[in-house]
Amino acid sequence: MASGFLRPSRLIAIVLVVVAAAWIASGVLGPHAQESAGETATGQTSASQVPIQRVAVQVATAEQHQRQVVLSCVTKADHRAQAVARGAGVIIQLLVARGDTIKAGDPVAYLSDEGRQAALLQAQALLEQRRAEYQANKQLIEQGNAPKNQLPALEAAVAAAKAAVASAQAEADKTMIKSPISGVVDAVPVQVGQAVQVGDKIAAIVDPDPMLAVGAVSESRRSSLEAGQPASVRFIDGSRVAGVVDFVGVSADAATRTYPVEAKMHNADAAIADGLTCEMTVTLAAIEATAVPRSALVFSDDGKLGVRIADSDDKVEFKPVEIVEDGLQSVWVTGLSGSTRVIVVGQDFVKAGDPVEAVSAAAGEVSGKPPA
Repeated sequence: MASGFLRPSRLIAIVLVVVAAAWIASGVLGPHAQESAGETATGQTSASQVPIQRVAVQVATAEQHQRQVVLSCVTKADHRAQAVARGAGVIIQLLVARGDTIKAGDPVAYLSDEGRQAALLQAQALLEQRRAEYQANKQLIEQGNAPKNQLPALEAAVAAAKAAVASAQAEADKTMIKSPISGVVDAVPVQVGQAVQVGDKIAAIVDPDPMLAVGAVSESRRSSLEAGQPASVRFIDGSRVAGVVDFVGVSADAATRTYPVEAKMHNADAAIADGLTCEMTVTLAAIEATAVPRSALVFSDDGKLGVRIADSDDKVEFKPVEIVEDGLQSVWVTGLSGSTRVIVVGQDFVKAGDPVEAVSAAAGEVSGKPPA
């Protein structure tokens, strides 16, 4: 029985099991096992530490900011009118030419008489006859030689004659075409000898003072404008003229959804022409706002617009803001008070609560890359 148990094959198997157990035990209990365990613990400790991101900050200070609304516009004369023919006839005399200065009521042209003066003379003669008949019959009535009931008929006849004279005089006055307003003659589309009808245009008159700058404002900015606000109008040659907002429309254009805005400018010397391209800048009331770089603006996880700042403990904080004026390089926003360290480089790689190493943006030491 003993000889069977100590067979060579069994002895070899036992030896292999013992050797394998010894080799495994040496790996767990030996110096290499302790070294490996130490490395694992160190790796876990390193993984548990959050690397500090270096960010660039720019100090932004809230101040009283004078907001402005800038609109593209064109100039337009506040007063313009047409001198038109009030009766039919042939133009026998033109008294104005383009560029002439004229006053309201001044004659512009004369039309042919067309029998108007004759009709006036006839009406005046009839009036004199009616007046004479009235005086003669009135004396007879006062003397008792005529019935008193004739007096109302005589008075009515005189009144009718006066009305006929007035009508004939008004018709005769139509031979002279007058300027409806004071201004500069801008166009004379007729000439001497031309036949015209009632309503035909004889001359266009433009009053250059005051001149309007007419633009349009969007729905979002309309509530910021109101009549009486100061405006500055800049022209294509760089010159500027002061004006005042005179009108803000209450009905939007159906195509552009914008509202008309007009600013009135003094133009006594007619230096500002009608139809010039210009830019209107309307100055609004000052509010407390902060200028930040456009690139510093970010969106929070819930879609709010704001900036990320470094607080006094060098931790990231998200501040929601509202844009009150847009610029090319920077924007003016509300929502920040006092002096704030706004993260301008690296803001996309940190979140609220993260510790950061904040350096001045002027130092140029930040790469703007996420931590490795």
